[in-house]
Amino acid sequence: MANNSRQNNYMCSENDERHVLLVQYILGGWISCIVGVLGIISNGLSILILGNHRMRYLSTNIYLLALSIVNLIWLILYLTMNSIRFTLIVPKFLANSHDDDQHVYDDLIQRFTPYVIPLMNTLQLCSIYYTVAVSFDRFLYLSYGLSAETICTVRNSLRTIFFITIFSILFILPHWFKHRVEFTADNNIRVRLTKIGENELFRRIIHIWLYIPVVYALPFLLLIIINLFTIKLLHKFYLNRRQTLRLTSALSTHNDEQHERDITLMLIGVVLLFFICRFPMLINHIFETKLPLTSFSTSYEKILPLTKLFSLSNCPFRHSFNTTVNFLQVINASANLFFYYLFGERFRETSFELARLVRKRVIRRRNVLRDNRNDCLPRKRTISNATIQNQILDQQQLSNLLNTEHDHLVKK
Repeated sequence: MANNSRQNNYMCSENDERHVLLVQYILGGWISCIVGVLGIISNGLSILILGNHRMRYLSTNIYLLALSIVNLIWLILYLTMNSIRFTLIVPKFLANSHDDDQHVYDDLIQRFTPYVIPLMNTLQLCSIYYTVAVSFDRFLYLSYGLSAETICTVRNSLRTIFFITIFSILFILPHWFKHRVEFTADNNIRVRLTKIGENELFRRIIHIWLYIPVVYALPFLLLIIINLFTIKLLHKFYLNRRQTLRLTSALSTHNDEQHERDITLMLIGVVLLFFICRFPMLINHIFETKLPLTSFSTSYEKILPLTKLFSLSNCPFRHSFNTTVNFLQVINASANLFFYYLFGERFRETSFELARLVRKRVIRRRNVLRDNRNDCLPRKRTISNATIQNQILDQQQLSNLLNTEHDHLVKK
């Protein structure tokens, strides 16, 4: 009873609840759906272009290819679990329908929540450390120049991606045992804590002592250090090039330096976007550990469904901030293609070449279909003409036969 009264003290007012629902419906629902679909398309294009043989020779592109694959899968899961859910379910509550009415899609989502959420967390952790790895890769290129090619190989990048993936799977492994699905008395589906997830020490270790340092503090610190040194080296190389560049110098060397500089600027843009979108997640995670949006109790644990996710004193800000943070994750997973096209000259050239190849194949396919259709018409005409001629011949033969029989009868 004490827990229930405490929860009631933190319930949103009716006006606050409507404000939160509108934010979730517009920003967390439709806008996230639009941005997410564009992100799925952009990551799909990135996979096609970075997977091309012209791009696979560079270790940096291998990291970006892995990052695009992870972002693509994460966006599909996020749209399924959150954005589409908000667009389908929130209008019912905005229309003041009964809170106890369960949407079929909401039941389906809650059934898979204990399995999909840990998978999404694994993909996020992979994305974070892929970003760290590609930043360190560019730092080595700028630091050691041509000698870095013996270290920053495609094989080494694949090994690094493999180890990061295994580490992410093992680190998120305890999260798979936190929740379970139960059926209520009225045959509705609820997600509840397991005995392991209910343990207070387990939650402190997983959500605070391990999660914050590994998922936020360490990668943020590494990215800040690596990119500060990278920017410093880039500035130094730019000054040296201006001092040493002569009109008689080889133009190819200048072009190579410009190409390396563009790749580095592209990655700095990706990392900057990463910081802008990920840092609010750290703040939101700290809020969640202190004032969670989902209420748990040692005697009566439950994860509130979408109809009752209003359990904080500062309800509108907390829920709106949580929805905004989730939307920033969608942007972070969707917008890398912008930097690829803005700074990646070879990326642009490869994409245009692939577009030309696709266009040629479409035109060739259209011409083949048209030629086949044109070939079929004369054949049909020839067959019909032959059929008519055969019919005429058959009629002539029949007529001759009748005439012959008539002559025989006359003679008799």
